[in-house]
Amino acid sequence: MAKRAKHVAHGGAWKVAYADFTTSMMCLFLVLWLVSSDSETRAAIQQYFRGDIKEVGHKGTFLMPNEKPRPNNPTEQATDTLMSRQQLNRVAKRLQEQFSSAQDADELIRFEFMADGIRITALDKAKKPFFDPGTPNLTEFGKWVLQTIAWEVERFPFNVEVEGHTQQVGDGKLVVSESWNLSSSRAVSARDALQSGGIKTDQFYRVAGYGDRSPIDEVHPEAEENRRITVVVRPKGGVEMQDLSNELQKR
Repeated sequence: MAKRAKHVAHGGAWKVAYADFTTSMMCLFLVLWLVSSDSETRAAIQQYFRGDIKEVGHKGTFLMPNEKPRPNNPTEQATDTLMSRQQLNRVAKRLQEQFSSAQDADELIRFEFMADGIRITALDKAKKPFFDPGTPNLTEFGKWVLQTIAWEVERFPFNVEVEGHTQQVGDGKLVVSESWNLSSSRAVSARDALQSGGIKTDQFYRVAGYGDRSPIDEVHPEAEENRRITVVVRPKGGVEMQDLSNELQKR
């Protein structure tokens, strides 16, 4: 009677092959996910692996450290600034879309794109006031505008400046101190509303009142469009954008 062949134990090579296959599929999944992600997500992931982001917040937003060491390489610094500028442009676009959906809001809110940021001007007109007349108290419309701005801005490491402006009253005999005080108080009220909307204290770079000294309509300083709140949003380090650009062009 023939002897039964002994069972030959299989080696572990198939386990190695299976592990390689699983790893390859995971890598493929990650690549496909990154390719399909928007540029904002890819930028945040890049910042995370470079150590620019500490942790992920409870709202899914990225929490940035208070102080970020600047790259020594001007090219890297210019790249970071450009990335922040792209984020800022997307924020401005979303804000424009939201304001255009509200009645009269698109007529009262103006966007000015500057070399180092954006300027958002909210007019305080009688037909849809931003403040209660003669006071620093925000109307419901004013609160909505500022909270909408804060909701979009607070997720990014931007610097914020708030400016208060008044119009010239009557023949210009309004006591100068009253104009300065009102514009300053309104700037502080706007700052408080932005902060309650999520913008951090260390993001505010400047809060100031300019009275009636910087009218939009210089020919008619008494025009009500000169009565306004301005929010300037810049990437951190954005003021250096033009200098960096010039330096890179010389190379």
